[in-house]
Amino acid sequence: MLLPWAIAKVIDEVLLAGNTGPLLPWSLVLIGVAIASSWIFIAGYRALFMAESHARVRTVQNLTDHLNRAGTGVRGAVSPGEMVNLSTQDAHKTGSFIFQLGFGWMGVVMLGVGTGMLWNIAPVLGVVIAGGVVFIGFVVGPVLSRLQHHQIAYRASVATLTGQAADVVGGLRVLRGVGGEDQFSRRYRAASADLREAGYGVARADSWVQGLRTSLPLALIAVITWVAARLALGGSISVGELSAAFGMTALVAQHSGAMIGMAQAVIAAQVASRRLTAFFNTRSDIVDEGAGRGAEGPLRDPGSSAVIEPGKLTVVVSAEAKPAEAAMERLARYRESDAEWGGTRLDALALDEVRERVLLLREDYLFAQSLGETLRVDEAKALAAIEAACAGDVHSSLGSSLEGEVTNGGRNLSGGQRQRLRLARALAADAEVLLAVEPTSAVDAHTENLIASRMSAVRKGRTTAVVTASPLWLARADAVVWMVDGKVRAAGTHAELSRQREYRALTSRQES
Repeated sequence: MLLPWAIAKVIDEVLLAGNTGPLLPWSLVLIGVAIASSWIFIAGYRALFMAESHARVRTVQNLTDHLNRAGTGVRGAVSPGEMVNLSTQDAHKTGSFIFQLGFGWMGVVMLGVGTGMLWNIAPVLGVVIAGGVVFIGFVVGPVLSRLQHHQIAYRASVATLTGQAADVVGGLRVLRGVGGEDQFSRRYRAASADLREAGYGVARADSWVQGLRTSLPLALIAVITWVAARLALGGSISVGELSAAFGMTALVAQHSGAMIGMAQAVIAAQVASRRLTAFFNTRSDIVDEGAGRGAEGPLRDPGSSAVIEPGKLTVVVSAEAKPAEAAMERLARYRESDAEWGGTRLDALALDEVRERVLLLREDYLFAQSLGETLRVDEAKALAAIEAACAGDVHSSLGSSLEGEVTNGGRNLSGGQRQRLRLARALAADAEVLLAVEPTSAVDAHTENLIASRMSAVRKGRTTAVVTASPLWLARADAVVWMVDGKVRAAGTHAELSRQREYRALTSRQES
């Protein structure tokens, strides 16, 4: 705002007065103000950009941390598609609000300074510019409110559509198998049309805001210039002051648009923050209030009456894997239950203690990273785990190097390779207690026999439970737990339980 004032002084004291004496000092003032303005603007822009980037990164970090804490508590409350929107669109809009906040605040300060300087030139000019900005606010306010309404509807439509897209990515093969592609296509096309209409609504409201953001400041400049020109013709202000009035009003008008932009950013950030807040309000379905540590002894699940003895290989046999898997989840404290460890309830133990000491192996996810990063141990231990899980072909298919890349979900591996890599990862973790659900269901009998032999040797003396009805595992089991309808029917050795015809029919893989 000092530039128009300095130019006005040059006009009045040098050009109109015909005196070159003040030219040098005022030129130095002009140069100094111009350089300072440029550097200050660059520094401010950089600070705002860094603040925006930091906010976006922190939002994504907080989303990730909360997802890790809430775990399965998020399931059903937030879809995978919504998670994509939260970490991209919503993180961007809340970050952009910080950037626009800086420019909006600059506009407010410029309005205050400009109004004061114009008041000093002529009070009527200060009144006109302040009243003009207030008028712009009254005109734009209702349009901004309508824009917010449309953005809420648009964001809801985006969540619906991305949710459907995420679902089909995960279940396309199933859809094809049951002939559901046409039905999904119709639903997706209808949701796309709704999103398009919502987008048009946002665009219409936004076009009005952008039009008013450009035209109203220009109208304000025209009014101030006309009033200042009338004052200059009447001799109330000088020609230099007329120039200053025009320059200051142009700057104020330009940055009143920044204040409108800030209002738009506020609206977008409000819509995004509602979605983010809904996600952060989700809670883990596992209560972490325990503080106990150092539990020892057998793991007991009162829900099924299953007992996993310490230091032994226990095979859990069930005609249906789901009830047995549920029991393993209770023993690993992935479900709230009355499960105990050596007489101490699991929910009385610190959750991080249970997670550190008890590992549950299921169809766990394989992330896009190198083989070495997947196994997370040094090279010698990684190769030993690969050998124990009979995953040598996985290692060789990735270039016989731990630097070989496993793609997202392990899609560059076969089903059997993915299962053996998961097993290798579990063995590399070397947990005190390993609970594995059908770890060899996707391999042939020869490979399964090798895995059972090697794993029983590697885990000798450590607590291991395997859910399977395979006789190859049962031949090496120290103890067997036989479950029927989610309850333990009998427990003992494989030889002892084989005296019962129903158990013998199940484990010999013959029809009863």
